[in-house]
Formats: sequence, structure tokens, C-alpha cells
Amino acid sequence: LKDACDRHGVTLLEDCAHSLGVEWNGVHTGHVGKVAAISAQSYKMINSGEGGFLITDDAEIAAKCAVYAGAYEGLSVKHTTVPGPEVFGDLPTQIPNYSVRMSGLAAAVIRPQILTLNERRAKYNKRYAFVTEKLVERKGHMLSIPVNTPGMTPVHDSLQINLSHKMTDDQVQKFLDEASTHGLPVELFGHKSNARNFVNWNFAPAEDPLPLTAKMLSRACDVRLPLMWDDDDFSDMVDVLCESLDAAVGDADFE
Repeated sequence: LKDACDRHGVTLLEDCAHSLGVEWNGVHTGHVGKVAAISAQSYKMINSGEGGFLITDDAEIAAKCAVYAGAYEGLSVKHTTVPGPEVFGDLPTQIPNYSVRMSGLAAAVIRPQILTLNERRAKYNKRYAFVTEKLVERKGHMLSIPVNTPGMTPVHDSLQINLSHKMTDDQVQKFLDEASTHGLPVELFGHKSNARNFVNWNFAPAEDPLPLTAKMLSRACDVRLPLMWDDDDFSDMVDVLCESLDAAVGDADFE
């Protein structure tokens, strides 16, 4: 992807909202594009409740972002990781201040968590391995688990499952409803209200129909794997998912 961007003069921006801790051939995500954005919202790798931060080696972009965030009237000198005043120049009078600075409290919550990234990654991946093994063991004829690309070191902070296309739309919805009834939210990527469903992207509508993508999304589900849960909770998660599938399909034959 980076090579293609370079060939065509396209600036690569990395959305690393969910990929803090993920590596590709030993290189951490966020170190390939010109800019990377990392989320610290709830259920992400590090959690300050809301917000996030931007990383870049480009001095001009760093200065502009600091001004957009609220470095007006010389306040840039209070930042510890921005370029010198010569880069800021008259930017504070040329671009707007949106006042979206990270609070000192949020930063204080984030910083100690950064030191635990490897520990958190190991915990996420261990729990993911347990959940996927049990799901395939019990319901492998009704679902599949995406396979990791070789060379990628993952952070499995959520579970993606692809339900069988033998399930009807009504059965899929019943599965979602049944899981929700038991206190386990399961998101369907192809749901008409899901932000990941391309049909909801009115800001960037598809020029042509995408039937294969729509078909894939219609059975692709997402379940969060909360870091603060106890290990035993994930046995309950497996039970809820399996029992919800049973309730949805009844006696239907999926072998």
C-alpha cells in the first residue's frame, strides 16, 4: 500500500484507532504513513474514556495540529513534543483553534498504560485464542474465524466471526437479539445502522454496486473482548454465543 501511494503521489494517513500494539514484519503500525491517529477511547488498547492523539515526524503537520488543538497566543511553548517556534511562525493567526486539547487528566491516565502494552497484548491474544478455539470446537460448522496474515503480530481486543450463509437474515437477527438478551452485544457489520457498512457512507458513496462486499458484511459479526473482564467471563461468552446460535437456528441442519 505504501509503495502504491508513493508511485501515485498519495499521502498515506494511518487510522490506528484499533491497532496500537500491532506490528507488521516487526514494525509497529503508525510508522509507515506520514501521520497516524491513535484512539484512547473506551475498549481500545489504552483507555482514557475518550480522545486520542496524533503522531508524525513531519514538523509542519505537527505544528498545525498543535495550533488546531489550541496552541494559540504562544501556548505552543507549553507542548513538549512539537517543533520549535520557527516552524509555528504565524500559524496561530492563519488557521483556526478548535480547542480540542487533551486534558492533563486524560494524559495522566494514558501514560502509565503505555508501559503495559506488551502485557496487554499478551492478555488479549491469550483470551482470543481460548474463545476462538472453543467456538470452532463447538460451532465450527456454523461459523468461521478470519485467519491472521503471516507477518502480522495482532492485538485481538475484539472477536470477528463470519456466520454461515446458510443462516437466513431472520436467523442472524435472532442470534443478535438472543445474545443481547443475555447481556452480550454482538454487532453485525452489514446492519443498516452499522457505521462500518459502506451503504451508510453518504459522504463517500460507492460508484458501483458491491454485491460481494455486501454479502460478506451480512454475516460478519464483531464482539468486544474487554480487558478488565476476568478470565472466567470468557467461558460465559462462549456459552452465550453458542446458545444464542442454537436458539436462532433451532433444528436446522448446517452440517
